[in-house]
Amino acid sequence: MALDGIEKVRLRGGSAGQGRLCRVRFEGRQGDQQVSVQVKPGFIEKVKKFGAFDISACFNCGTCTAVCPLSKDDTTFPRRIIRYAQIGAEELMISSKELWLCYYCGECSDTCPRQAEPGEFMASARRYAISSFEPLGVARLLYTSKLFTTVFMAFLTIIFGVIMLSKSGPMIFEKPSFFSTDKLQGFIPFEVIHTTGIIVIILAAIAAFVGIGMMTKKVSAGVKLPSREKKESDRGIFARFWSAVKYVIEEMTLENRYRDCEEEPKTPWYRARWFVHWSIMWGFIGLGTATALDYIILLTVGKDPGQPVPLWNPPRLLGTLAGILLVYGTSLALAWRYKKVDKYHSHSLSSDWLFLWLMFLAGITGFALEIAIYLPRGTVWGYMVFLIHVILGMEIVFILPFSKFAHAVYRPLALFIHAFLSDSV
Repeated sequence: MALDGIEKVRLRGGSAGQGRLCRVRFEGRQGDQQVSVQVKPGFIEKVKKFGAFDISACFNCGTCTAVCPLSKDDTTFPRRIIRYAQIGAEELMISSKELWLCYYCGECSDTCPRQAEPGEFMASARRYAISSFEPLGVARLLYTSKLFTTVFMAFLTIIFGVIMLSKSGPMIFEKPSFFSTDKLQGFIPFEVIHTTGIIVIILAAIAAFVGIGMMTKKVSAGVKLPSREKKESDRGIFARFWSAVKYVIEEMTLENRYRDCEEEPKTPWYRARWFVHWSIMWGFIGLGTATALDYIILLTVGKDPGQPVPLWNPPRLLGTLAGILLVYGTSLALAWRYKKVDKYHSHSLSSDWLFLWLMFLAGITGFALEIAIYLPRGTVWGYMVFLIHVILGMEIVFILPFSKFAHAVYRPLALFIHAFLSDSV
């Protein structure tokens, strides 16, 4: 059995045909270090549950790797990752850097002579990896069960709705008054929103840090260490650290690798997939930053959070611009998935729809709320939009470690770990 980066292979403890776990030992993947890998028969069937593909049709011709615009000399995929899954090498697949370098441009799936859908396999492998970093099993169920997703989100909506309305005040129609530190002035008291938000953030942060810890452990084990010659000319730990940080920041900010994915020649930049992805990412980050700035102003200046501010107020202006990016990106992404405009958008799981719809609705209700704030009188629809907007915001933060958005944390972390430990940038 031959795999990229493996020089010697020996089986121990049974065979795949006997249905028992095997121990595969090989040398050479990390310099002179000998590594043991546990082979799991039937592993590929588990990965299949995370996406629509027939990777069993693959006979390793290598066409996918040859045509991939992102596959380089030291990062060959999807073929290598497919082989890991086929032999049941879960540890190698989860720890591989290539898993996070793929942006699923669809070129490999379009040219696969066996229609094995290697692009969708890579997406499914990432979903599997994310679920393996989360010990509660919520991510796995959100990725694989439509019923669980529906029930879980309905439960969250009811819980957050009950919490928000438990101490709600009157709808004041003389002027819009959605929330306030004055308990007699706000429809939903500021303390209720603030306290609930803090609890949600803490719970999400705990889940995220657990996932980050598990990922760091697993990914670090699969890093190809520097050669002996490179070790002798080691730049030092701080130089390597900052090089890795700059590499990740540049990649996440400019999405250079995503731009390398081939687009139709006449596709304008504002309709390119990389820009739509960039819009969603920075729209979300911008809205989070605007919320944080508004809270800092509340703490330092003492402004009532329900007090109207002009559109050119820095947090309000940043939030408006970020909201435009978010709504623009999610609108195009939803439309493309409905129309199945290309190979990437032809496969949509409930987790894809959930992520996009939550972000889109949060953006739309945010703009509707912005209009309601500047109306001379309060309206019933304005108060209802405010309630929906708050619930959506809570849900997005709560499911962040378990949903598709988790890749926004895991992708840069994986790239940093590999760049830092291998001293490859």
